Amino acid sequence: MTVAALAAGVGVTGQPAQAAPAAGGTAAGPGLVVVVGTAGLRWDDVSDQTTTLDALLSGAAVGSLVDRSVELVSCPIDGWLAVSAGRRADAARTAPGAPTPAPGCQAPTVQLPEAGGTATVAGWASYRARAAGAGSGAVPGTFGQALAVAGRTFAAIGPGAAVALAGPDGTAAHVWPGLAATAGGGIDPAGSSSTLGDQVTAALAGHPAVMVIDLGAVRDLPGADQARSAAPPTRDEQIAALDDRLSVVLGALPENATLLFASLADSGTAAHLQVAAAAGPVAGGGSYRQGLLRSGSTRQDGLVLATDLQATVFRSLGLAVPAAAQGAAIVPTAQGGDQAGRLQRLLDLDDAARAVQAVGLPLTVVTGAGEALLFGLLILCVARIRAARDLRRRLLTVLAQVTVIGALLPAGTVLANLWPWWRGGHRTLTLAVGTLTAALALSAVALLGPWRRSLLGSAGVAGGLTALVLGLDVATGSQLSLATPFGGQPLIGGRYFGLSNPTFALFGTGAFIAALALAQWLLDRRGRRSAVWAVAGIGAVATLVDVLPGLGADVGGPPALVPAFTLLALWIAGVRVTWRRVVLIGVASAALLTAVCVLDWLRPADQRTHLGRFVQTVLDGGGFAVVQGKLEQNVQLLVSSPLTLLVPLLCVVVVWGLAQPARWRLSTVELLYAREPLLRRGLAALGVLLLLGLLANDSGVSIPPTAVMLGLPLLVGAGARAVNQREAELVASGATSGVWRPPRRAPGRARRTGGTRG
Repeated sequence: MTVAALAAGVGVTGQPAQAAPAAGGTAAGPGLVVVVGTAGLRWDDVSDQTTTLDALLSGAAVGSLVDRSVELVSCPIDGWLAVSAGRRADAARTAPGAPTPAPGCQAPTVQLPEAGGTATVAGWASYRARAAGAGSGAVPGTFGQALAVAGRTFAAIGPGAAVALAGPDGTAAHVWPGLAATAGGGIDPAGSSSTLGDQVTAALAGHPAVMVIDLGAVRDLPGADQARSAAPPTRDEQIAALDDRLSVVLGALPENATLLFASLADSGTAAHLQVAAAAGPVAGGGSYRQGLLRSGSTRQDGLVLATDLQATVFRSLGLAVPAAAQGAAIVPTAQGGDQAGRLQRLLDLDDAARAVQAVGLPLTVVTGAGEALLFGLLILCVARIRAARDLRRRLLTVLAQVTVIGALLPAGTVLANLWPWWRGGHRTLTLAVGTLTAALALSAVALLGPWRRSLLGSAGVAGGLTALVLGLDVATGSQLSLATPFGGQPLIGGRYFGLSNPTFALFGTGAFIAALALAQWLLDRRGRRSAVWAVAGIGAVATLVDVLPGLGADVGGPPALVPAFTLLALWIAGVRVTWRRVVLIGVASAALLTAVCVLDWLRPADQRTHLGRFVQTVLDGGGFAVVQGKLEQNVQLLVSSPLTLLVPLLCVVVVWGLAQPARWRLSTVELLYAREPLLRRGLAALGVLLLLGLLANDSGVSIPPTAVMLGLPLLVGAGARAVNQREAELVASGATSGVWRPPRRAPGRARRTGGTRG
């Protein structure tokens, strides 16, 4: 689909006659790349009333764009700075003397003495300073500087375009003013689209290789700003004017141009996925037409990032992507079906992302609190019932079963995405029903197989099923975990493929519990060698799934998984764990991670995952800053609220209680340790996994609480099974009491020997 065909398809009107060069004309040389930017435009704004946007949907390759900057809700200036830097960047929300079209937002402004001359971006020094202090590695000015070094000419129309193409000093040559915005920063419907067409024609006369055009931003003004603005344009009026401007621009472009159209920021205070489209030739052959867009940054059909635009421009020009840029080239796919199917895919992406953002945290909190209340009530009932042995045993059985169902709820949230729960009303209820249904289906496997006769059998199968669900999901493109309470959540802008921190916590914990349960079963029946090989095999598979670029692509996973599985294998084998062996384990973990990162780095820059990009960052001298940033982010998250401050305290209490159950009178834990001797050291190795995972990842503070949602219910359930099993043995032996209690010892002796005190 060529740009000229798009223009013809919408019946371009209103532009001057000279604005539309003939197909194959010389208004611009072959390979012209045009980036047309706006803000606040979503796919639910497109209808048969917006003829140009509708033509893009029907004839071009389309996608949803993640505009996330440093802040959750991005402003127009943030989007243009992201194009300039090729990384997330933002501006201070209320810079002194800067215009504020909406609360906390700045509009891009430039000083331009004459049309076609050199513009100076207002506040550029503050943008560069803020980017340097953010620790994201963003360097505004990368785009313009790299084009200048490559000897490629460019032109900018509008203030946002000047920001995108400015060099390190904040100036950009060959700049035209574009169209003025309203007092509120939105698109003025009274602005002359033909004037914009004249400026495009004038810029094309200079034969630029790259042209960036700012169409203006659609803004939703809060009531206070509307009161200050005389008759502010409505959203529909702004979109209609934007559609007209885009029509004129398309008519002014040559047929052989590559068009990249993107909405780079949100329209107000609510985060959304934005519109993206592309038309014209693709680097390496082919064209953008009637399909979906994707990039190596997301690996998701229909989903691209604002930071991908810079990489796409350089690939289209046949140039190497600057090392400072982080995006990947946007490419077309044949997926998505007809126009209605493509639109539904794009609407689903935004709806699911917003829905999970709204219901994910409440659902997680309610689920966790409900589980804790239910477990507490059942445990209290079991503890209080002494005479009614049969009732007590039935309650213990129910407790063991309910805990398995509760542990599988996180995996259930992933499988719930097999059907579009975000469509229509009652989203929270629909997601809850889907999650519970999936968890019940998985728990049937864990509770009804022959492994249920073992104390750790159902727990091991539940952990293995959790790891299997997440492993299969990453192997098939992370389609299900993309928008889940424990997944990437596109609006947050974390991970779009592979294992995020929460999914790593569930995957690693599930795989480890499965290995622990299987090893205990093999120890009882086939000896140490079989158990060691089982742990080593599961650990190797889990580590490869976690770290390989085509699967988990997780930097922080191997430093946690390898030591934990190795420690467990050494303890099973009866090998003493010395400091020398601990160091060797650390070196082996680092060597594995380094090898995978280097292999990923050897690929072209726009095909690397963050594994390879981290190697490049180290080579550029920024490795220490990245590590420092991860630590600082963990600390910030840890002190962000009273609840997060409780995380380390709760971790210490849990570890202390599991390490010394006698001191805390946790007789059920003592019974479990007595009947499953490997469990004590297995939990210690799991603690190592979670601690190293916390330290090795940014936002790693989320790893232990997420792992607890899987591990703690399974431990409670195993304890209920152990007590139930012991009481059945007591009854069978003719004991007068069906309640098992650990033997009493004198307090002093208990302290010396580690025995039970009561």
